[in-house]
Amino acid sequence: MLPARLGSLTVNGRRAMGALEGIVRGVSMLALVKAGRAAPLAAALCLMLPAAVPAETQKAALGGSGDVYANIPERDEFGRDQRAMFRTWNPDPLGTHEANLRALNPWLARIVRKAAADNPDLRFVIGSGRRSSLLQQKAYRWGWSKTPYGAHLSGDAVDLWPLDGQGRILFDPAAQNRIAAAMRRAAGELGVALVWGGHFQSFKGRDRSHFELADE
Repeated sequence: MLPARLGSLTVNGRRAMGALEGIVRGVSMLALVKAGRAAPLAAALCLMLPAAVPAETQKAALGGSGDVYANIPERDEFGRDQRAMFRTWNPDPLGTHEANLRALNPWLARIVRKAAADNPDLRFVIGSGRRSSLLQQKAYRWGWSKTPYGAHLSGDAVDLWPLDGQGRILFDPAAQNRIAAAMRRAAGELGVALVWGGHFQSFKGRDRSHFELADE
């Protein structure tokens, strides 16, 4: 765990420290292997990494049931089957939430975890976190991103999707504004600068689901 005082580092510093944290973990585990301590290695892994939560447990905790995309209009403004697009993009957002969270920049993951912990009645799921270049290219081709590059490639951006009472995705602006307020409050308390897509004037709908670490 990095010292709390490092929360005031610039985004480049946080990225470097996040990578350094991973290197330190790797060196520590290698030392265990060289010492012939195979059994303690498994225990060390359990202590160092966030516990993986079974997909069904995650769904139950988030209240998921049925078709998670049932609330989304069947067609987008171009006449495309957007429910099919969402299912292709993220077939199981509730079941993969924890894995997507662990793949983020550690600083961004801390903000998301704190926002959720401090607001237990505010229900949301990661729709998109760290992306491969192929996935980012798909988002660009679909018009879901303004760039074929961006902060998602490094895990420095995340899209948070609100859930209704049945655990289904519901892009309600009021719910998205509450998530944004919770994220900004959590980031402020952690000393991390955060950018909200709701302020992206040039993007359709101002990209209310999007959050990324700020370049300072």
